[in-house]
Amino acid sequence: MAESKLIKTAIPQSSKPLRISRTAVGLLCATLTLAVILTFSTLKNINRAEFLMEKFLQDKGETIIRSIEAGSRASMVMMHHMGGTDPVHILLIENSKEEDILFIAVYDTDGSLIDKAGYPEPNTFSRVELQSMLESDNVVTHLNAKKGIFTYSKAFVLGDHMRRMHMPPELRKQWLKQLEESRKIISVGLLTEEFDFARKQDARHALFMGAILFLVGSAGLYVLYLYQKMRTTSATLANMKLYTDSVIESIPVSLITLDADDQIVSCNGNTEELFSHPLKDLVSRNINDAFPTCSNAIVESCSKNHEHPAKIKSRDGKEVPLRISCSPLVNCEDERIGKVLIIRDMSSIRNMEIQLERSRRMAALGKMAAGIAHEIRNPLGTLRGFAQFFGKQPEVGDDGKMYSELMISEIDRLNQTVSGLLQFSRPREPEIKPVLADALFRKTATLMEADMRNHNVKFSWQSNTGIMLSLDPDLILQVLLNLLKNSINATEEGAGISLRCVEYEHEVGIIVEDDGCGMSESEREKMFDPFYTTTKTGIGLGLAVSHQIAEQHHGRFEVVTEKGIGTTITLLLPKGMGT
Repeated sequence: MAESKLIKTAIPQSSKPLRISRTAVGLLCATLTLAVILTFSTLKNINRAEFLMEKFLQDKGETIIRSIEAGSRASMVMMHHMGGTDPVHILLIENSKEEDILFIAVYDTDGSLIDKAGYPEPNTFSRVELQSMLESDNVVTHLNAKKGIFTYSKAFVLGDHMRRMHMPPELRKQWLKQLEESRKIISVGLLTEEFDFARKQDARHALFMGAILFLVGSAGLYVLYLYQKMRTTSATLANMKLYTDSVIESIPVSLITLDADDQIVSCNGNTEELFSHPLKDLVSRNINDAFPTCSNAIVESCSKNHEHPAKIKSRDGKEVPLRISCSPLVNCEDERIGKVLIIRDMSSIRNMEIQLERSRRMAALGKMAAGIAHEIRNPLGTLRGFAQFFGKQPEVGDDGKMYSELMISEIDRLNQTVSGLLQFSRPREPEIKPVLADALFRKTATLMEADMRNHNVKFSWQSNTGIMLSLDPDLILQVLLNLLKNSINATEEGAGISLRCVEYEHEVGIIVEDDGCGMSESEREKMFDPFYTTTKTGIGLGLAVSHQIAEQHHGRFEVVTEKGIGTTITLLLPKGMGT
C-alpha cells in the first residue's frame, strides 16, 4: 500500500497552567517524613545500644574487680596462717578465663605494670586519670572501637584491710600507712565483639529498612507518575475525542464509517438530517440495507475509488442529488479495518448550476433580443400605420374594419413583447434609496385595485409595518406587480391574495401569498425562465425580468408551492444596501 501523506495537526491547548498533584506532594512529604523518622530512630537506637553496652561492660568490669578483691582478702588470710605463693596472680588468671575477657592487669601508682593475665594493652593512663583513681576512687574507661576492646580501670587495694578496721590507734596508723602503700590500679579488658556484631546487625537492619523505604517511596512515586500519565493520556484522549467529534459534526457533509463487514460503526448528525433516519437506527446495520437506493453507487465508489453520483428521496418527496466517495480505513499497523464514506448533498450546487445556466441563457437571450427588437420595432410601427389606414377606408366594409382592428391588436401585442425584450436585454441600473414598506405597499395596492376587483379576488396588504427598505422603488414595484398579476391568474374568484413584509436579522422579506392552484415541481423550476408561461395571454417575461431585478438588488427569491393549495413567493433583500 502506498504511503499516504497526512497533514499533522495539533489540538488547541488550554491556557490553564500546569497544576501539581496534591497526591504527589503528599506522597513525597510522607516519604521524606518516614526517612527522617527512620534516620532519627536508627541514630537513637545506636546511641542507646552504645550506652547499654558501656553500662553492661562497666558492671561486668566492676563485678570482676570486686570478685578479685574478695578473693584476694581471703587468699591473704590463708597465706598468713598457712604460707604459700602469691594468690593474686592466681585470681587474675582464673578470672580472665572467660572468652570475652581479654586481660586483667594490675598497675602501680605510677602506671607501671605489676601483674597481668592475658594480653593487656600498653598503658595509656594519664597523670590526671591516675590521680583521679587513686585519690577519689573514680573509674576510668577506654573504648578502642577499632580493636573492639573496652577497658575498665579503678583503684584496687591488696590485703585484708576489712578485718583490721577495729584495732588500737597506734597500730591503726601503721596499718593505714601500709594500706596506702598497697593501693594499686587494676584494669579489666573486655572484648566488644558481640556488641559490635549486634550494632552492625542494627546498622544493616537500618540500611535494609532504608532501602525498603526508598524502594517503596520510589515505587509509590513511579506508580503516581504512571497514574498522572494515565490521567494525562485519558484527558488527551477525551480532548481528542471531543475535538474529532466537533470537527466531524461541523463538516457540512454526511460522514459514515464502516467495519470490514460493511456494518455502520458511526456517523455524524448530517447523516441523520440527510437520510431522515435516527442515528440509533443506523448503527450496526449493513450499509446496503440502511440505504438501499444508494447501494450501487456505494459499491461503485468503493471499488473504483472515485466519486459516484446517486439520488435519494427527501421527506417531502423531492429528489436529492448526492455524490458518494469512499476511502479505506486503516489502523496503526496499516491493516484495513473498514471504510469511510463521505456523502455530499449536491442540491445547493445543483441549484447554483441551474442559476448559472439560467443567467447564461438569459444573458445570451438578452444579446439576441437587443438585436432583434430593434429590427422588429420599426416595421411594426409601419404595419400598424398601414392597418389603421386600411381600416378607415370606406370601401373596406365591416369585415375589413374587423380584420384591421385584429391586425392592430396583434401588432400591439407583438410590440409589447418587443418592449419586454428590450427591457430584459438592457436593464437600467437601480437607484437605491430608503423607502418605507407601507408607502410601497399602498402604491402597489392602488395600482392593483381594479384588477383585483375585476377578478373578484380578496386582496389584503400589511400596513403600519414601520419597516424601512433600501431599494429602487420603481423596479421593485414592477416586481410586485408581476407577482400579483401571476397570483391573480392562478387564483379563482373568491380566493385570497396577501402582501406583507417580514424583517429578519440581515434581510427583509417581501411576501406574496395566494390561495391559487399552485405549481408542480417542473413548473416551479421553470417559472423564472424567459418565455415560459402557463397562461394563454402571457408572454413569459414578467418573472424573468423580476428575477433580473432581484439579482440587481443582490436579493433572491424563495418559492414554496403545493399543487391545489397555493403559492408563497418571498423576495429577500439585504438590509441597508446602498445606504
